[in-house]
Amino acid sequence: MVSSPKLPTVPRPRRGYLPTLDGWRAVAIAAVLLDHATGTHFRQWSGDPFLRTGPNGVSVFFAISGFLICSRLLEEEQVWGHISLKGFYVRRACRILPAALAYLTVLGILAMARVVALTPLEWWSCVLFFRNYVSPDWIRAGWGGYTIHYWSLAVEEHFYLLWPALLAFSGRVRARYWAAGLAVSVALWRSWELHHQWLNRLIPNLLFAGRTDVRLDGLLLGCLAALILGEPQRRARIERGFSAWLWWALAAGYVLFQVVPRKHTYSIWESALLAALVAGTVLRPQGLVGRALENPLLKWVGRLSYSLYLWQELFLVPGATGRFSLLQSFPANLIAIFAAAALSYTVVERPMIRLGHRLAPPPTQGRSDLPDPIPAGH
Repeated sequence: MVSSPKLPTVPRPRRGYLPTLDGWRAVAIAAVLLDHATGTHFRQWSGDPFLRTGPNGVSVFFAISGFLICSRLLEEEQVWGHISLKGFYVRRACRILPAALAYLTVLGILAMARVVALTPLEWWSCVLFFRNYVSPDWIRAGWGGYTIHYWSLAVEEHFYLLWPALLAFSGRVRARYWAAGLAVSVALWRSWELHHQWLNRLIPNLLFAGRTDVRLDGLLLGCLAALILGEPQRRARIERGFSAWLWWALAAGYVLFQVVPRKHTYSIWESALLAALVAGTVLRPQGLVGRALENPLLKWVGRLSYSLYLWQELFLVPGATGRFSLLQSFPANLIAIFAAAALSYTVVERPMIRLGHRLAPPPTQGRSDLPDPIPAGH
């Protein structure tokens, strides 16, 4: 009797940790820091398109977020049989809000002391996550440089309001069609709006690239990649066919998309390529790129990436008064960024993540620096 060949066993992530994602976060935040540092302190390089990497870094963050959030929700559904929206939002609130509000609190204190320029509208638009729909024309004290980066947090918060419920109520099969359909719809709308500028007529000079309605495909295609890899048989077939040369070909395609126009443009192809590149290293962490992304230094920077992103504007955007301006000069600003981020991660982020895990235990732990999940009767 001839036995049929067995499909290779697909290794399940241990303790919920998805390899290479911390390394990707390090790459993303490095791109943001390079852009902002060279743009404000080395103006002779500010026109170099190879140094305008901030938009690329944020696009990588979106791909990571979509892939990770959807993967963890699918894992919860597999372990418990359903997705707890309450648990998701409790953990997300503890993960995102404390560090974001800590930065805004410090910024508000500095503004009251007249060290930095900040308006009430800026501050409240960050607290309520609509900063990406505030025009610079509405900000009279400066141009809002110390809060402008909260546009991406607003996009992610809007994504959190949409995707978990959509996945929970539609199921993973229909969710694939939702993710693909919505991503294509966003891309078509972005192309139309870029030429017709409907919203810009209502809100003049609004940052086009920061709007949720034109950037959501970056997160949705990360979700689609997670849904595809979430099916064991499909994942096994992709793993057999996804060779190293294919990953490098996708990476080369992404670079060409950025280099040939000599300026950053947003397209569904960029979102798809980034989702594929991130998913490819999670699929094959033992490869050359995967091993590099799992480097301890990159993982450490990746863990700090959220706090680094929050605090970098305060030290990279000049304009503060008094002695604080010394912390906005190179290289003191880079030291201050990492010091503030490390303090934020240690004092605010990690304790609040642990609190979120105690209040709403996840099915698996995740990273090794977090507490073990508490068994829940789901």
